[in-house]
Amino acid sequence: MTSRIEVLVCAAGASWELALVRALQDPALGVHVARRCVDHGELLGTALRDSPHAVLVDASLPWVDRDFVTTLRRAGVAVIAIGSAARPLERVGVSCFPNEVSADVIAAALYSLDGGEPPLEAAETVVAGVADDEATLAIPGRLVVVWGGAGAPGRTSVAIHLAVEAARSGISTALIDGDVWSASIAQTMELAESPSLAQAARLAGDGWPSPLGECMQAGPDGLDVLVGLARAELWPEVREEAWRAVLAAAVLVYELVVIDVAAPIEQDEELVYDRVPFRRNLVTTVALERADDVALIVAADPIGLRRAVVAHRTLGEIRSTGDRDVRVVLNRAPRPGRRLQDCSHAVSESMGRVPAAFLPDEPALDRVRWEGRTLQQIVPRSRWLKELRPLLGEVSR
Repeated sequence: MTSRIEVLVCAAGASWELALVRALQDPALGVHVARRCVDHGELLGTALRDSPHAVLVDASLPWVDRDFVTTLRRAGVAVIAIGSAARPLERVGVSCFPNEVSADVIAAALYSLDGGEPPLEAAETVVAGVADDEATLAIPGRLVVVWGGAGAPGRTSVAIHLAVEAARSGISTALIDGDVWSASIAQTMELAESPSLAQAARLAGDGWPSPLGECMQAGPDGLDVLVGLARAELWPEVREEAWRAVLAAAVLVYELVVIDVAAPIEQDEELVYDRVPFRRNLVTTVALERADDVALIVAADPIGLRRAVVAHRTLGEIRSTGDRDVRVVLNRAPRPGRRLQDCSHAVSESMGRVPAAFLPDEPALDRVRWEGRTLQQIVPRSRWLKELRPLLGEVSR
């Protein structure tokens, strides 16, 4: 019988490997073991080059995760894991079998493969701690990304206080620090730097052996906070599919998810490692692509306005809906009416919209950074907060 199914094997010397490979060589099974790979790099590179039907891996290998599986599934290659693992690999699209599995069973599984690709943003019902039927009926929350151009227009300050305002109004809210260049929410709110975004990404990559809630910290007024990376060099730990899964999980658990992201969104900083791209800016670009609303923070001065025009133009290229759901927020708006009018006119002329909020200069924000408290705690009647509240009404609909 001519071999019909080609597979690659990578098991790092697991107890089942030799016996199963020998058994699969039976011509009657119609399976051809094309190569036994020694490591992750060889397996991935060979699979993407040769496009076998499937790869057989040992379930205990740590790099068998959501991004690895999705990369292969997009190339039409299925993943079958053999052995025991502490992680629920089935949740990331892996077919799992015990050590004692026979060659006949594996062959049957290989022939049953339909080559389809599982949905990349399936609801992560396990993280909600509710029954599957309840999660299915749940309405996903809204994802709001607070972003702005280069410089320091005030992204983090707006993200923190927008999230706190939502929590104070009774909305179940999560605040996520997605700035992989210079995370600052933990320090600003005097929270521990761990658990953090990196831990949530690891859990998502492994199929959520623990729920997202274990990574969240309690903030003021009932707000849950996922702090950012403790060190900027940890950015490669947040891979694309894991990050997408974190977002999908968050909107299933919370009514409103507010994300503070870094300014850079350039795509030319790709580094190639084993043919899988690590992109430092993917946290920002994926969040912007996935967001229901984007709050574009603009420093209300000539330099800030120029940077915002460039940022807005690029943003429209990232989002499938263009700039339809982008809310422009002028921060540190000047007091003189003429200058404020000039800023508003510049936004309307270059971006085709009226600013959603004019946030004045607020000296008390300096106390926020030094004392680790929010404006709601320090100056609850702040005019800055008063101008911010209508924005919450727009993005939480």
